[in-house]
Amino acid sequence: MPYSFYTFGHALDSRAVEIVDLPDKVEDYFYLSDGVPMAPYLPPTTELRLYEEAGDMFTDFIDNPDGVLYVSPQVCEVLSSRGLVGAAVELLPFVLLDKRGRRVRESYAIANPLVSVPCLDFERSKYRRRAGSPIELAEVNLLHLREDALPEDVQLFRVAEFTEMMVLRSDLLDAFHQAGLTGLAVHPTGTTIPG
Repeated sequence: MPYSFYTFGHALDSRAVEIVDLPDKVEDYFYLSDGVPMAPYLPPTTELRLYEEAGDMFTDFIDNPDGVLYVSPQVCEVLSSRGLVGAAVELLPFVLLDKRGRRVRESYAIANPLVSVPCLDFERSKYRRRAGSPIELAEVNLLHLREDALPEDVQLFRVAEFTEMMVLRSDLLDAFHQAGLTGLAVHPTGTTIPG
């Protein structure tokens, strides 16, 4: 069965909660965009607070400007049931505080995809290179994958040429939908990614 692939986006629902204080609370937070194990840098006692200017509706995927997957226990269950927790995805529990600084009852975690696959189709994708670097990419506006380069078992991964970009396979997306998970926004590969 041929799969389709999607990148994560912003939910842009003004009613939903957001987290924006990761850079203030975790010194080495930028490693989360590299796909390296983060447990030594983000202990479970790390406190992150809901953004006061965002809405009050909790979702299973919490939106944020840092490109991080903040996920509910229900998302963790789906990832676990599909055999992704461990070598493919690191789960990093943290303490979520509400807008008044009180601990939220539900336990959220950061899902950190650890698998990076070199699969960017440079000929068909649209991207911008970093100033002064002929190799590093600054952004990808239109993603095409070389699907022949994808391992058969990869369901959630990073594009090795631009590790900030996380991709999920259609069967995993279907599992998220079947579980009724909220707050998830995706863009099909081959379509323009909103800036």
